[in-house]
Amino acid sequence: MRSLKDKKPRAYQLRARADKQATMHRALAKAAFELHSSVGPARTTISAIAEHAGVQRLTVYRHFADQDAIFAACIAHAYELDPPPDAQAWTSIADPEARLRAALTATYGYYRRNQRLLANVYRDAELPAVAARLAHHAELQLGAVAVLNMGWSAANHRMLAAAIGHALDFSTWRSLAQTRGLSDAEATEAMTVFVKGIVSASAVAVRVSTAG
Repeated sequence: MRSLKDKKPRAYQLRARADKQATMHRALAKAAFELHSSVGPARTTISAIAEHAGVQRLTVYRHFADQDAIFAACIAHAYELDPPPDAQAWTSIADPEARLRAALTATYGYYRRNQRLLANVYRDAELPAVAARLAHHAELQLGAVAVLNMGWSAANHRMLAAAIGHALDFSTWRSLAQTRGLSDAEATEAMTVFVKGIVSASAVAVRVSTAG
């Protein structure tokens, strides 16, 4: 029967092995993240990850069963470095216009910091792992739209929700900031004016309809 003295070295060895495995997992996730940011998920191979991390391909296979696991590890690493804005943080802002500005400022800042990775992810949206993550993101965005839709005096909240969703889209930011050259502050102002215009137009449409 083993004594307590015999068990301590064994426990230490297991802990050291687990720490080593965790360190390698993080290194491979970092390599996948850097490759996804530079060339995109579709062009990131097991061999490329192994070469980038300085290990053998078998090591990558030991940590990731498939491309879905690799992409999940990449996103987890990205979120650890720079988590996306949390819509619940905006619920404390009572004024809807101020809430929208805060949301767009945070969202556009996140897009700018992560534009290379996000552009590659959207480009490779046909990959099952990427499509699943984007579908999850779409669900989260619906929650953000619901938060930002509160408090406006718009008669047509369906139209307002569509306008807010458009303002939050990465493609909208790319068009304004990358294609048109607006700063994030200018893009935020443009989309705030856009949403306020939808609110005003909605109210006018109701008055016209009522008068008619």
